[in-house]
Order: sequence, then C-alpha cells, then structure tokens
Amino acid sequence: MAATLPVAGTTAVDVLDQLGLPAGATLLVNGVGGGVGLAVARLAVGRELRVIGTGSTAKREHAEAVGARFIDYTAGDVVSAARELVPDGFDGIVDLAGGASLRTVAPLARDPRNLIAVGDMSVPDLGGRFVERRVDRENLERSARPALDGLLAPVITAVHPFSDAPAALATVENGHASGKVVVKVA
Repeated sequence: MAATLPVAGTTAVDVLDQLGLPAGATLLVNGVGGGVGLAVARLAVGRELRVIGTGSTAKREHAEAVGARFIDYTAGDVVSAARELVPDGFDGIVDLAGGASLRTVAPLARDPRNLIAVGDMSVPDLGGRFVERRVDRENLERSARPALDGLLAPVITAVHPFSDAPAALATVENGHASGKVVVKVA
C-alpha cells in the first residue's frame, strides 16, 4: 500500500491545494476510476466538497465507495448528465483523462482557471492550468497523514510479480486500470 501513495497521494494533495475550493463547492473528477482520480475524490470528500466523477462502467463501484457521484461516460452524454447534477457548472474540474474527454468537460467549469489537468499539457489552450507538483518531504507527509488516519486508502486492483511487469505496464498504459496496479519486487 505504501508504494502506491507517493504519486497518487501527492498529486491529489497538489491538485486540491491548487484549486483551494471551500467546503460545499462542486468538483468534477474527469477519469475518477484510476489511482489518482480515486485519491482526489476521497480527499475532496474529506474536505467536504461535492464530488462527481466520470468513468467507465467498471469504475462505478470504486468511485461511489469513496463518496463520489458517478457519471458513466459509456452510457450517454457526459455534459448533459453533469448539467443535470450541477446545472450552473462546477467550481473546479480535475482532468485525468486528457484529449477529447478534457475538451468535452472543460466548458462545465464556472471559471476556466479552475480546470486543472494532470496529464494533458494543452489545458492552457482551454484557459485551465496544469497541476503544479510539489515533490518534497513535506508534501509526501501531507499525503501520508490521511492514509494514517484512514481517509486515504489506495484501491489496489492488481498485483503482478516482477516477471509479469510488462503485462502490468500494458494494463496501466491502456488507460482502463481501476485503482492502482502494483508490481511486487520481492
């Protein structure tokens, strides 16, 4: 479990700190079902944000388990479903999907500056920002604290032996892994 925290946990802390949304604000997590998306959703719920997440059907259970409302992008129009839940637009959007999916949800942000992308460097073209990463001891400790308190518990969906690392990497690269995929070294 500890090996899954540094990237997902610190990225989630960075994104939420960068947004700085107050309790009660609405947050859309585009691509909620992966390790970072679930960490963002879990910590956002802990900060008393109203969290809605997008993902494929297989990701619903994990997203709802961390307290997010779920929009299945395979079941219909994401924008219409999101507007049904939050008619006036979102106070913040965290994008973990990128590409066409980012462009689809970007107009849902009340203020485009509160659109933060984790992987798609083209987000400034939409008025948004790329996540500012703080990779230091303090930030690692800030992401470890919620884990120690039981708030942040990474969802590990697969553990592969080191000899199966190429298959584990392929699972992650196809973009459809739920939670974290772990390669066991020893």
